[in-house]
Amino acid sequence: MSIRSRTSAAKSLTARIETLRSAQSQYLLFEQMGVLVYALNASGLAAAGSSEHDTLSSLYQLALLDRSTSMRQMIGELARAKQLTYRETSDKYGALIATARKDVSLASYQAVDDFETQTMRQADALMARLQDTLLSAERTKGQLDALAARRKLQLIVVMTLGSTLLLAANLMSEKASPQAETPASSEEVVAAERLIELAMRESKTLGDGKIAEVGETPTSRDEGLRP
Repeated sequence: MSIRSRTSAAKSLTARIETLRSAQSQYLLFEQMGVLVYALNASGLAAAGSSEHDTLSSLYQLALLDRSTSMRQMIGELARAKQLTYRETSDKYGALIATARKDVSLASYQAVDDFETQTMRQADALMARLQDTLLSAERTKGQLDALAARRKLQLIVVMTLGSTLLLAANLMSEKASPQAETPASSEEVVAAERLIELAMRESKTLGDGKIAEVGETPTSRDEGLRP
């Protein structure tokens, strides 16, 4: 996988983790509000038929709708990870919410709470897996970045060696040409020979490094090409 692909995958994982985290935070907020409203309603502080009772009932129903929106976001992410079937799970949850809105009772409230608790646990497990995958992707991306930087450095060295060889060849040609008016001195010739020796040694080093990266020797590569 290329560096660009790794970067794209990391961004996608980060977005999914943030979606789950945001949905869980919003759910917990609305869930606590729902618990408070339900407790006030069940305590009998507001007489049945009074305006206070109607207000508490309306607030309870709104709290159920608010928390269901966040819960469906988690269900969507779980379905995306193939942990469940979205339509089937969403329909089941919607039926529980509808029952709880019509019948403000402990049984209907407990049914919704049990379903949401199970979904939250699944979402927590999914987030842990996504975070592990993200850490692995970032680690691999760092290794690919280091490899790209090393290859860039090798390219610069090769280009420098090319210029060195050209200079050395010019100096050697001056030594070999008897018609040259100003033949190269012995020091220049020695320097040219040293440059060539250095270039050949560096070239061999780069070749060995390339073999180490791809895990392939020239002999094995040639043998693979033979019929």
